[in-house]
Amino acid sequence: MKQNLYKRLEQLESIHAAALKKAAYRAAARSGVEVFGELMRKYGIEPLPGESQMDAFACAAGLSSGELRDLLRQRSQQAGP
Repeated sequence: MKQNLYKRLEQLESIHAAALKKAAYRAAARSGVEVFGELMRKYGIEPLPGESQMDAFACAAGLSSGELRDLLRQRSQQAGP
């Protein structure tokens, strides 16, 4: 009986440690929007007044906004779930 209790306690401690690790990762993780904005600034891509970040990115890549949207949609469908 004691062995079962210790084994179960060990399992619960392992689950708790994994949950703490996951929570710490989430707290430290940056959003995709933050990463994207940082990369744009790094490469000197700044939106003009009234222009979205995606429009500025598309312009810097030599694409229209619609072309960029279509390209991203195609890539997301290739990546799968």
